Amino acid sequence: MGRAKKRNGYSTPTTLSADNTEPKTIVSPEERTKALASSFDAEVRPLIDLVDKLRGYGLDRDINLPAVAVIGDQSAGKSSVLEAISGVQLPRGTGIVTRCPLEMRMKHSEDEDKWEGKIMYKDKHDMPHEEVILNRESVGDLVRKAQKEMTDGATGISDELITLEVMSSDVPDLTVIDLPGIARNAVEGQPFDIEARIKNMIRQYIQRQETIILAVLQCNVDIATCEALKMAKEFDDEGGRTLGVLTKPDLLDKGAETGVIRILNNMEFTLSKGYVIVKCRGQEAISEGQSLKHALDVEEDFFRSHRHFSAMRPSQWGIPNLSERLSRELKKHIKKLLPELKEDVRRKLLETEKQLHDLGEDPPQTASEKRQMALQMVTEFINIVTALTTGQRCDDSKFPPIINNLYSDARRSFTELIKTAEEIQPDTKNHKLRTDLQKRMEASRGREFCNFLGKFELVESCAQEYISKLEEPALQCFSDVHSMTTEILKIVAEKCFEKFPDFAQRAKDVIMKTRKETNSECKDEIQRYFKMENLVYSQDKTYGVEFRTEEEKKRKEEEEEKETETEERGKISHSDRFSF
Repeated sequence: MGRAKKRNGYSTPTTLSADNTEPKTIVSPEERTKALASSFDAEVRPLIDLVDKLRGYGLDRDINLPAVAVIGDQSAGKSSVLEAISGVQLPRGTGIVTRCPLEMRMKHSEDEDKWEGKIMYKDKHDMPHEEVILNRESVGDLVRKAQKEMTDGATGISDELITLEVMSSDVPDLTVIDLPGIARNAVEGQPFDIEARIKNMIRQYIQRQETIILAVLQCNVDIATCEALKMAKEFDDEGGRTLGVLTKPDLLDKGAETGVIRILNNMEFTLSKGYVIVKCRGQEAISEGQSLKHALDVEEDFFRSHRHFSAMRPSQWGIPNLSERLSRELKKHIKKLLPELKEDVRRKLLETEKQLHDLGEDPPQTASEKRQMALQMVTEFINIVTALTTGQRCDDSKFPPIINNLYSDARRSFTELIKTAEEIQPDTKNHKLRTDLQKRMEASRGREFCNFLGKFELVESCAQEYISKLEEPALQCFSDVHSMTTEILKIVAEKCFEKFPDFAQRAKDVIMKTRKETNSECKDEIQRYFKMENLVYSQDKTYGVEFRTEEEKKRKEEEEEKETETEERGKISHSDRFSF
């Protein structure tokens, strides 16, 4: 294959077209990339801008937006492919380099001297960051900085998205999302479940039918063992959404090229979108200062001069062809999904409008109106809580029926406490109890006079045993009612202040703070009562009245027995008199 004249430092060879019927001029990688970006700009850019704008609004949390997700095994060359497409150097190294999803928004510019960049993300404290990038050489460092601020340490990962915008004359109109490489084993400092966490993150993207899967695979690794292809097959069994990218062809062993060509021709693991093979610059080329533009020239020379790969169609290899395929596929995908996307947006809009309608009128503007509204909400809260604690029902439909159970549930807890007290209370008529008390009295006798009762301390200790058994159930009853009341108060606060979530949260914070403060105070008060009850006082009214009642009852029983005996004697005497 001969060489044509050189232009702008690149040779312009000719080759047969894909159908082998007519010659086709092959332009330089730089010219091809610019032509690609220009030809797709008018049709692709508005569609991609639309999706990017929706994603920027956060709509991807509510509906599935079209996207290109880049997945691959660890060190498969994902970042190398993306930096070749975007023209910016991304973080490289061993192990997990991409530790957060990286959304790259590439926009083509007709101005050859123009280069603009911007990076946006939220750190692990949910604080937003946005920084304008002055030159493409600093992109890698800024991405590393963002990853560090979004994760725990230098080895963690995060589900949050980093957005990188690049505008240049040598990038196509394209948006892709780079996902962390699939790790097999956790290294020092990484979570033990690092593989499962990365796979779960990848699944969140590729399981959506709206996502095009760009599976990056190494040529010099058995494709059957590539986890990325397995995951793609799991959610895209027929390969209708998956485009395969083979990397590192220069590392192939001799004789393995035939197998790679079979894969490229879809003769091994069939994908409807097929495969593209690329050669990106390696670490040695980066160290030697090889530019990304020069790397495209090196890539072209590699495939055109290779004794096996030179026989392939030009559309099967090269970064420019991969960019073209991705732009074309993304355009088709977005156009196909536009009607459904429009319906999803319309449905979400209706839901949001309904929520706004449920919130009622617009919030007040002046300080006076704000105070008035706050006072009204607080007053409503106080009135409802007061009614609930006195057993009144709240029939307002905005409050769940469960709040009306407060009074009845609290009474049920008190009833259980009374039942427990009755079960614990000693039965003074029980013969066993009397015998036990008698034995304890005999054992504690000392210098008492005859007919005197046992020591007072013995009676006091028996009463204290009964009282101490009631303390734990009483505290448990308090805890149950206290917790129940707190939960009901939080529900009421949430509904009373639902128009203002921050206000509702503040009210719940006050409720929890009050609960914490009153919890120990109430427990101390209950325990104080039990300490008072432990001081057995025999001259109080209750004891005196009950004692006199028992004495009166005993006296009446004795009188009734005497009357009965007198009557019986009279009957016997009367019968004896008439027997003679």
